[in-house]
Amino acid sequence: PVESSLVAGEQNIFDLINKEELATQKGAVGRFLLILSNMHRVHSQQFDSILDIQGRDRLYFANAELDLLAAGSSTKPKQIPNSEFWVITNSNTTRKKRMLTEVANVLGYSTSDAEKIRDFL
Repeated sequence: PVESSLVAGEQNIFDLINKEELATQKGAVGRFLLILSNMHRVHSQQFDSILDIQGRDRLYFANAELDLLAAGSSTKPKQIPNSEFWVITNSNTTRKKRMLTEVANVLGYSTSDAEKIRDFL
């Protein structure tokens, strides 16, 4: 069995994400936003804990577009669909994968599940 820190019976991201839906997205940014949107849908209660995730010099997530615009130049903030959260989208795919891994860790996914989520990108 897969080791997971999620409670049995709780919905998780793997119940929602499917490869067909990911394939319809335009590029990495579309997939990135879709994955984050689904993570918000499953974990809306604790999703604000992602606001603590940031880079050395950069804010990654915020509650307002202006916060991300103020935090750096050309951050290209986009709203995470169906949520009140915003994310920078101008980082490279490797950085986006790292961000997804950190989001998964913060939301209680095991390391192996976090890697699977990252690989959706």
